[in-house]
Amino acid sequence: MEEIIIGKHTLESLTTGMYSDPFVIYREYIQNAADSLDEAVSAKIITDSEKQIIVEISRLDKIITIEDNGTGVLSSEVVQTLVSIGNSKKINQQSRGFRGIGRLSGLSYCTKISFETTAVGDSKATTIVFDARKMSDILSADNSSEMTAMDVLNSVYQVKTKDIGVSRHYFKVIMEGVDTTTDLLDMNAVKQYISQTAPVPYAPDFYWGREIMCRLKQNGYCVPQYNIILRKDGQEFPIYKPYKDDFFIDKKASVPDKIHNITIIQVRSGKDKILAIGWLAQTDFKGSIYDKNVKGIRMRKGNILVGDHQTLNAVFKDSRFNGWSIGEVFAISPKLIPNARRDDFEKNDDYYIFFEALEGIADTITKKIRSVSIQRNVALSRAIDKSDTIKNEAQEAMISGLTRKQKRSLQGKLTNAKAAVRDTQPHTAEEQYHREIAFDELDMLIGQVKGITSFKAINALNGVTNTEKKILERVFNAIVATADDHADNMIEAIVNEFSQK
Repeated sequence: MEEIIIGKHTLESLTTGMYSDPFVIYREYIQNAADSLDEAVSAKIITDSEKQIIVEISRLDKIITIEDNGTGVLSSEVVQTLVSIGNSKKINQQSRGFRGIGRLSGLSYCTKISFETTAVGDSKATTIVFDARKMSDILSADNSSEMTAMDVLNSVYQVKTKDIGVSRHYFKVIMEGVDTTTDLLDMNAVKQYISQTAPVPYAPDFYWGREIMCRLKQNGYCVPQYNIILRKDGQEFPIYKPYKDDFFIDKKASVPDKIHNITIIQVRSGKDKILAIGWLAQTDFKGSIYDKNVKGIRMRKGNILVGDHQTLNAVFKDSRFNGWSIGEVFAISPKLIPNARRDDFEKNDDYYIFFEALEGIADTITKKIRSVSIQRNVALSRAIDKSDTIKNEAQEAMISGLTRKQKRSLQGKLTNAKAAVRDTQPHTAEEQYHREIAFDELDMLIGQVKGITSFKAINALNGVTNTEKKILERVFNAIVATADDHADNMIEAIVNEFSQK
């Protein structure tokens, strides 16, 4: 059997190709740190309150360091663990980073990356150093001797050890020569990204954060969270989720809105199986939220963001309404597995049930937004309510049939309702939107009512013009007028003929 070779350019797909957004490196290393911290708590090495991740940025030295106080890696397992590709021992149902490729993400954005670690029982710390610049040169070299992916990795890393005396446990990622054409060294940009993406707590001054945690716990879900500290020039800044009780809407951030309450949502498969749980903010829904850090319903797994604030636009029939919403949905089902790029979940049965349920939640939000919006304009609200009543009457008539006198009456009602909607004065873009929808629906119904006849069978025909319907109505009236016992059979035969058409 021929040996299967994984070519060197696979590494490009697993670095630059898979991680085109530079900031992904923070997510990948933080999620690996979170898994290690969970293992340390489970092994009773540390307590839950002692979990900590420190992100340190040195813009002057162009260095990024990410360190956690989790289990670390034993010196005897370091090379096998950190150099192998896609050979992670993690279980995807329990771990956030389980494919064993996330550690490669930093190679595209620095000249050298080091992984320094030690574990309980070790007397020395081990460091694996990858020469990212050398790897880039090898991958870009045009030569006939094709190296395998492992050949490349074996030629660009080295192992270093140092005695530490006292037994410790930690894992540290050190990126040197960080690419300055990115914003990876920009403290504000990094803080903003981590606050939205990482499993950090809600801010202490966010009142509803405490309420969210409490209500989710009452529903059986404890949100995993970790103390993440951003360190720069000796100063330390704890990172929290960016949610606030008050916020602004519209492009100029000139209209205030606030969270009045929260609603807990559950996505179930059957009666007993919970796929996901989350919270939605109850606001005044005055418009599109200005702050991109909080707008949109977010999906999370292990409290780490999946996709971004626009990912769930797809579940809204009117995608812009996701931007009017605030909330989070935490995936619980083991089968809701983030894909390799973590921009969505892998497609399976649980995913499709989950997605369909989110569409239903989005429809409810949309109805609420429209209801709240038009209520602000009393005249428009009344005109639309009246038009809805007449639209229902017209839709029933198109099924049951109308006499000429009834048709003229209904056409008059629809025309008056259309005029009433037209004469309202919208004050906002949203009111204008609802006014146009109502006007267009009434206009369409007026045209459809013209084709209504007194025969239900004719009204139900598809692909038949209004002129043809009127002719059929006259023919059927003539047949019925004969009082022939076969009138019904003749009408049915004619309808069947047109149905085939």
